[in-house]
Amino acid sequence: MIHSTRGFIGALLRCAPKMRGRTISVTYTACGILLLFSGLNLFLQAQEFEVDIAPEVPMENIYSQDVIDGAFYFRLMCWNCHAGRTRGGQAPDLFKAEWLYGWTDSGIFQTVFNGLPGTEMQKFGGKLSDEAINMIVAYVRTEQAKAAGISLEEIKSTEEWTPYMDGDVKAGEAIFYSDGYACGKCHAVHGRGATGTGHEIGPDLTYIARTRAPYFIVESILNPRAYIAPEYEMLTILTIDGEEITGKKRYLYDHRDRENPDVVQILDESGKLWTTYYKKDIRATSVPQAGVMPENFADILSVKQMEDLMAYMLTLK
Repeated sequence: MIHSTRGFIGALLRCAPKMRGRTISVTYTACGILLLFSGLNLFLQAQEFEVDIAPEVPMENIYSQDVIDGAFYFRLMCWNCHAGRTRGGQAPDLFKAEWLYGWTDSGIFQTVFNGLPGTEMQKFGGKLSDEAINMIVAYVRTEQAKAAGISLEEIKSTEEWTPYMDGDVKAGEAIFYSDGYACGKCHAVHGRGATGTGHEIGPDLTYIARTRAPYFIVESILNPRAYIAPEYEMLTILTIDGEEITGKKRYLYDHRDRENPDVVQILDESGKLWTTYYKKDIRATSVPQAGVMPENFADILSVKQMEDLMAYMLTLK
């Protein structure tokens, strides 16, 4: 019988499916251009209607050749919010390499189709055809691979995950918000937990199961240093007065997306107060060896507790 989560990691990883690579090729014809623009007017006149359940998305993107078509739809529907601070800014820049890992084609499709309630991300199911959304997925994944400097053959699919045993959702929720494990002190779910200030130490997890693969969630819990989103990276600064401060960093940018060369901001441990430090007053900076998220969950969580926690996390979509 396995009692330790650390001893369980190997068995857990062996339960994951074999990774499959994808190749996306680009084709475009003059006929396709004419058809695309002839249908645009009808598309813009289409009446909105509610769609609550997205259709089943195949493991392989069947429209993966239509990357250029996807670029057209992305420019039309997504560009203003998702192309960086200077070209929108209220939503993540999806062309950065860090968005390549942990996401799945299905997760991106579901997010575009259903939107993210409570945010500015609206639903496009019904406004765009399933084919058009898959084209957007193909385009976004291609641009992410370019940013990462790799080919799409190197992108692996980990959309499936087989639990070791049945988990209890309610028990997992209790673990998440317990004082002992304290996930809710740094993360928020549907407005509960570290929320209300806009300065959470960790990401909002309300839709984590929609946007991240289950295997990625497991790895993030057991090995949090495997991937840290840039907006949650930590920084230690040493001032000229000898004071040492560690916290989540934030740089300020001007309207041309240029980093302010004079200041850096650090978030305190409460996750509520940003303090501005002038770089002329900083003697040295360094990246701490450990992040804020505890790295001992593999030791303190039992196998059953880990399965309960994952059962809860997989409901967040």
